[in-house]
Amino acid sequence: MTARPIAMHSGRRAAGWAALAGLAIALAAPAEPGVVKSDWKFDSIHLKNGSILRGLILEETPTHVRFQNVRRQPGRPTVVFTTLLVRSDITQWERLSDAERQLLKTRLNQLDPANEGERQRMEELDLQKAAWAERPKAAFRYDSDQFSLVSNAPEEIVRRSAVRLEQIYTAYSRFLTPRHKGAAPTTILLYASVEEYQKAIADRGRKFVNPAFFDPTANRIVCACDLQRLGEDLEEVQRKHRELRDDLDKQEAELRRLYAKNKDELARHLQSVTDLRKRIADADRRNDAVFDKATRQLFSLLYHEAFHAYVNGFVYPPTPNGQSEHSPGELPRWLNEGLAQVFETAIVEAGELRVGHAERDRLFRTKELVRSGDVLPLKDLLRSNSKQFIVVHGGDRFESDRAYLTSWALSHYLMFERKLIGTPELDTFVRQVNEKTDPVEAFTKLIAQSLESFEKEFHRYVLRLQPDGSLAPDSPPPK
Repeated sequence: MTARPIAMHSGRRAAGWAALAGLAIALAAPAEPGVVKSDWKFDSIHLKNGSILRGLILEETPTHVRFQNVRRQPGRPTVVFTTLLVRSDITQWERLSDAERQLLKTRLNQLDPANEGERQRMEELDLQKAAWAERPKAAFRYDSDQFSLVSNAPEEIVRRSAVRLEQIYTAYSRFLTPRHKGAAPTTILLYASVEEYQKAIADRGRKFVNPAFFDPTANRIVCACDLQRLGEDLEEVQRKHRELRDDLDKQEAELRRLYAKNKDELARHLQSVTDLRKRIADADRRNDAVFDKATRQLFSLLYHEAFHAYVNGFVYPPTPNGQSEHSPGELPRWLNEGLAQVFETAIVEAGELRVGHAERDRLFRTKELVRSGDVLPLKDLLRSNSKQFIVVHGGDRFESDRAYLTSWALSHYLMFERKLIGTPELDTFVRQVNEKTDPVEAFTKLIAQSLESFEKEFHRYVLRLQPDGSLAPDSPPPK
């Protein structure tokens, strides 16, 4: 049974808690890398891969820098994305003065004083009415630089989805800077129910059961939501909470007028208003937790398919001859799928999206493959194609699982340990693969060592990797 949102009722009208129905949580927005359309001033960090991060330096050690990346654009939710940078990856710094740094800290605290900024970001969205299934204004539309979300789901779901998508696109651009800025935004169609989604894809002649897919030919993501009731219930809760907050504002104004000359009485009466506001905020946080749990699969699907769309359009677009001025060609399928898995498990903590941990179940299964010797050999993965990532019948599932798990682990290793994702060296590898160079030969040039020695190091990395992304003490290599 799905949990429902909690609605608060006015202490003056009807004190206490009441169960109603619900969910929630969301985040923020990417612009072009390094472009901040705002009068705010930021610390700037230039990385070797060409990325320019603007925000606030939080902490420095001899080896790392913890950085709060901030992006602001009119009509868009504010992006706040904390990341850990390796000092050796930084080529240039531009630091704020002490006064400017304090002003930025104050502004960020005001933006999200108690890590509750998701709803404010949602309310900042410029959401428009749109046509749906030949019905005018039957859906909502949100347009960003790199995607356009169109959905007939409840407004609450659409707003949260738009904010989360803005956040994940920011994470994509952190690791893979968009090079093809003229690419068309991807259309993301989010259906309010699985039944409607299945009918729509059947009408288009498609026959598969995936709850989401990316169509590169049409530059379109199609996804099922199935949260109609939950979204409607939460919208009703939020409407009641807005009315209640307005009522509390009026109560406070009246109390301040009545007890203007008696500060003790004023404080006593205002305490009940403060207590009720806190209880409303607590109810909102609980609803957010319910929503986050209920929508985990939805956002995992969106993050995964959106990565394919982002890479296909903005970083490694396919070209008839394998490469162009904008791109060295398409990412190999194993790397495209591996990185999509890394991003699909992104999580929201304290109002910010975090990438870099290792999803527990996926990590456990990969470790078991390494220990049993069943992990897919890298020479086979590097020479794999789309067939290894499609499950046609039950007998294919083991091979498909091995391909997915190995590609995820190898992508994680290249991204967070070897720091090769987003580098000129990776571009050279992609270009060589698209020029029909043997993938194993091209990969050994990328890693600058033999595949055999690399594979042993990779397996040790998997066995040491912890769910939080850290590494356990090294152990003897497997026999």
